Amino acid sequence: MTNVTILYRARGWTSCRGHCSHRRSARHVLHVLAATCALQGFAASAATEVVPEEGFTVGLGHSVYREDNLFRLPDDVRPPEGGSRSDRISRTTAALRFEHTYSLQRVVAGVEVTHRNYDRHNQLDRTTTSGALHWDWAAGRQWTGTATLLQRQAPRSFADTDRRIRSINTLRRIGADADYWWHPDWSFLVGAEHTRSRYSDERSDASEYDESAVEAGIGYRPKSGNRLSLVARQADGDYPNRTPSARIDSGYEQRDVRLRGNWVLSGISSFSGYAGYTRREYEHVSSLDFSGPTGRITFDWEPTGKLSFQVVARREIGSEYEVIDNYVVTRGLGVEGIWKATDKITVRARGEQYRRDRGDVELPALDDDRTRVQSLSVGYEPVRDLTITASVQRAKRSAAGERFDYTAKLHGVDVRLDF
Repeated sequence: MTNVTILYRARGWTSCRGHCSHRRSARHVLHVLAATCALQGFAASAATEVVPEEGFTVGLGHSVYREDNLFRLPDDVRPPEGGSRSDRISRTTAALRFEHTYSLQRVVAGVEVTHRNYDRHNQLDRTTTSGALHWDWAAGRQWTGTATLLQRQAPRSFADTDRRIRSINTLRRIGADADYWWHPDWSFLVGAEHTRSRYSDERSDASEYDESAVEAGIGYRPKSGNRLSLVARQADGDYPNRTPSARIDSGYEQRDVRLRGNWVLSGISSFSGYAGYTRREYEHVSSLDFSGPTGRITFDWEPTGKLSFQVVARREIGSEYEVIDNYVVTRGLGVEGIWKATDKITVRARGEQYRRDRGDVELPALDDDRTRVQSLSVGYEPVRDLTITASVQRAKRSAAGERFDYTAKLHGVDVRLDF
């Protein structure tokens, strides 16, 4: 089920707005507690019913959380437009998911609508819609493949711009691939996809891009169910709102060779992801050219039934997880540990450190930035399908330009209901 989170701030009762803010905080407490009780009662009644393995699933949630450095400013620096550095943010989310198997075909579809509401900086209020349609298809024993439609909307992080206006990134992708199994374990594969990234504010035009890509290769799938593919990929990218100059270019050509797959090492450990070599060339500005090893590899380890770990190492160019200009080389390492303390309580701890290098057309002072993120959460599931999570997070960045250094903290409570 698509994650639907609800965060409620654990503290922060004092405010520059005096007694009115106290009353609003109290109302938020009552609203969240009332919603929790109502959802718990609903989930308890739903838990007595038989939940089908396929069909429709609904996710509902409402959250309130507090950030002490909303605009990711250096210490003791206030927003240039005035106002507070911190804010209390509420988020209401509704999600719908459908999954069904029709003979050899499997269809998964989902949509999620999220509204974010800011207490002080209400000019940032926005509603976003994300969704996906995925089709795993097969034709006889020799042909298999996938087809995907995707839309993902997300606010552009204030860590990646020196402007304090809200910009929503909309990324849309359409793709398909096919395998021809000429041997029980071996296949020839081909694929194609198109990606389009746009922003809601005109001043982010330079970061918008389109990319079309095709790939071909060979796949290996033994009886164990593991899967490896060796592919060659060709992509052509275009920045529709850029005019070539001494520092920027309007498009690129990228070639990749990748080994990707999912491989179970034992009953408690597995690898997934890809590793390869990337070469990106620009037509007018060769100083922007990039070549080198790239990849994203995930290692999962579950030493006991109650304890699990995940390690993610990555070196990527134009990562789709970076909701910014796609000319970014990111090198990072992240570790997450999960402890199922009881049947109802789960503890998660996560730490990540990453470094980004880019030829940024807007903010060269952001080049070679280093960021560390740590988070801790405790989840409680009083009944099936209802989860309440308290969480804290801290992020710290140092960049080439000191005015882009920041430390940010947030904390809250998360409630989620899936039924």
